[in-house]
Amino acid sequence: MSDAPRCRRCRVDRAERHGTHGFGHTVKELARAWRAEFDRRFRPMGLSDTSWVVIWLLSEHGTLPQGRVAELLGVEGPTLVRLLDRMEKEGWVRRQPSETDRRVKLVALTDQARPVYEAMLDIGFALRDELMDGIPEEHVVIAHAVMLRLLDKLDGLDGLDTLSGGETTGCAPCRPETTD
Repeated sequence: MSDAPRCRRCRVDRAERHGTHGFGHTVKELARAWRAEFDRRFRPMGLSDTSWVVIWLLSEHGTLPQGRVAELLGVEGPTLVRLLDRMEKEGWVRRQPSETDRRVKLVALTDQARPVYEAMLDIGFALRDELMDGIPEEHVVIAHAVMLRLLDKLDGLDGLDTLSGGETTGCAPCRPETTD
């Protein structure tokens, strides 16, 4: 038996995984571990859980309807409301009514959060570089292409708007007509 970390689910050494065996589990493990490391590195900045993701989303997309933030995070409305309540109390975001639709609450970053985004990018890029060190760039490019292809296929499975030729009209974040 090797000293390599063992997968608790399938009881196979990670080093013995090959081909498609454990692929989905490995993707899930990687995503969880990567995010946990982000969380650990962002904690000294006063960011916890998904609060850093909200700051990233709003920095990238600007002010968004609250429902859109929930959609992009993949969480239900009540879960997001609790998170935004906490973030608003901590001074990271502010919510305001939409001028065009009183049912819609818009979420925006505060001035306090804006410089944090730049620090988050520095930390994120440093983590990425640290993790990719020693892995040939062409391997990373291929792995990324495979993951993007899998995401495209998964999008096609959930009934996403598809044109008659099988081409999707874009993911929810890409569709300009998507609103709250």
